Amino acid sequence: MEKEDIPMIYITAKTDLKKVLELGYECKIDGKCCEFGGGFVIKDDIPRISKYLGITENQFKAKYLDPIIRFNTFGFKLKSRKTNKQYGPCVFLDGNKCTIHRVKPLHCKVGTCSEHGEAISHWFTLNYYVNPNDPESIRQWAVFLINHETIPGGELEALVPDKKRLQDILSYRILK
Repeated sequence: MEKEDIPMIYITAKTDLKKVLELGYECKIDGKCCEFGGGFVIKDDIPRISKYLGITENQFKAKYLDPIIRFNTFGFKLKSRKTNKQYGPCVFLDGNKCTIHRVKPLHCKVGTCSEHGEAISHWFTLNYYVNPNDPESIRQWAVFLINHETIPGGELEALVPDKKRLQDILSYRILK
């Protein structure tokens, strides 16, 4: 089968999680994507990983997570081991193996280092960080889109279909 005969796989903002996990499961388990920092952690990841580690959720947050704000949405990111650089390997990377691979965060499971990585990364961001009901989140996404293409459903008009409301958000007539 020629490459052009293979059907193109499209990831949209509404693609089902199960499909995204299938597309992202091309992980080589070589630790390459973990060398420059840990993945994002959503609230559903916290109890599962904490239980696996045998510690409380609060202990897990304090020891292994850095709080972050992306697109005006609060979240967490796995800590990095300190190096003499701005970044470092994920705190759970041991050699080239993830020590929590069986329970790793969803962001790590969707495999943003696969051939669909950029689209999956946008899918994750749109589904877990960009909030269409938060004008500041939309404005920050709009700035991001200046230098990045997005997947179908990630366009500003798809997130805020009311043209007047979108214009009011982008022009700061709607603040909250």
